[in-house]
Amino acid sequence: MHLTIAESVAARALAHPDRPAIEVLGGTTLTYGQAWRRVVALADAVGAVEPGPQGRMVAVLLGNGADALLAYLACQWAGVTAVPVNTRLAAPEVGFIVGDSGARLILTDRTYAEVAATVAAEHRARVVLAEDIATPAAVSPPVLAVQDRGAMPCVVGYTSGTTGFPKGALYSNDHYLTALMRWGWEFGLTGDHLMLVPGPLFHLSYAGLSMAALCIGARVRIMPAFDPAAALDELTGSCTFAFLVPSMTGMIAQEWQRRGEPAVPAMRFMISSGAPGPLSLTQTAMRMFGNAKVCEAYGWTEGGWVTFEVKRPETLLAHSVGWPTFGNEVGVFADDGRPCAVGEAGEVGVKSVTHFDGYLGRPEATQAAWRNGYVMSGDIGIWQADGRLCIVDRKKDMIISGGENVYTAEVERVLHEHPGVLEAAVVGLPDARWGEQVTAVIVARNGAKPDPAGVQAFCRERLAGYKVPRRIELVAELPRNPMGKVQKFRIVESLSGRDP
Repeated sequence: MHLTIAESVAARALAHPDRPAIEVLGGTTLTYGQAWRRVVALADAVGAVEPGPQGRMVAVLLGNGADALLAYLACQWAGVTAVPVNTRLAAPEVGFIVGDSGARLILTDRTYAEVAATVAAEHRARVVLAEDIATPAAVSPPVLAVQDRGAMPCVVGYTSGTTGFPKGALYSNDHYLTALMRWGWEFGLTGDHLMLVPGPLFHLSYAGLSMAALCIGARVRIMPAFDPAAALDELTGSCTFAFLVPSMTGMIAQEWQRRGEPAVPAMRFMISSGAPGPLSLTQTAMRMFGNAKVCEAYGWTEGGWVTFEVKRPETLLAHSVGWPTFGNEVGVFADDGRPCAVGEAGEVGVKSVTHFDGYLGRPEATQAAWRNGYVMSGDIGIWQADGRLCIVDRKKDMIISGGENVYTAEVERVLHEHPGVLEAAVVGLPDARWGEQVTAVIVARNGAKPDPAGVQAFCRERLAGYKVPRRIELVAELPRNPMGKVQKFRIVESLSGRDP
């Protein structure tokens, strides 16, 4: 395709230069015309980047704000590849991404300037501070669809690195733009929406949804940092659309309950994704956002969002992530590659029009990500008779205890039903007798101290004996990555070799 996402936003700026586009809570406000001038300024700053071993790459290390979003568009307009970097990473982790991508320029701000300088010195990169880039009062009207950049790399999203080193998932301009079109179609995103952006723009889902909003002429409200009270205020008074990971929804719900469960009238559309949430949280969200469609979307970095469901009280089902979306053929496969029947557990894969284009500089890993034409997820899923998909575990997280398969999501669902449990994560620890020991790590609700024996008895009434946690640990909080996913490898590391 000749149009990129950036050019689609430029077309909006030409048509509606005075329409509000971006608002940062407590900070910058930009119209479409102002946003486009900022894109041009950023593009001029990054466009002269020297090529590295993987091409012309720009590492983007920016706090949540207008520039963190507009930098994606600037890189597209300049014909370079954006490499968004998690701002929560330590300097050596940032250095790995800069080194692995071969980025020769780091676009950052003063908050992260010291880290950027340290990394740049080690990897032959230049540092450009966004605050030093002036926005011109006027720019020449953009000339669109002159170059076909569809197959060119657009962005490299590094995986969370839950095991080993992260890998850079590459997306072309065509694939990223097509993904945004499909999201807008499935999610009913229209120009009259005001989208709350409560999560990190270095993550491709938050960045992508925000760019989709700009492509359609909607307005985005960016939170510099997530705050449940501020988010509830926004969803009550102005914002109509939000993507909330379950941990965010839970914190907003606690604030809503503290306020006496008032009406939240502005919210019209909520997407839940990124991590499994208990059914009780979905029910709470449906009560809290009484005017909204409460929805679930499922996907992964390499495959994109592949299923979707609008939740309804009469059809709520634990672990359900809905039906395959437009442009996706979703399959569930046994270890021998055979497609699984309804009710049979297997690994989820997808054939899609918008999957990733491979891992940057890793042909073997790219090849391993595919099986029989499907991009594989590493998730264990089960087809339901009504065509919905249930995600029950990560393949690597499935516990084999005494020869029996234990799906951790099933055990976690029961633990979340316990009145004294706010959050729970289940892992397998080495066990000489059983192979793996089912172990639960729980966060108590409202300062309660659930008795481990009582929790086990609660589970035993609802689960087969081999699924009941043999060990229960009480913790203050669960370790999570920026998208709210529990980092089970950190739980295993902290508990391995430690007496119960």
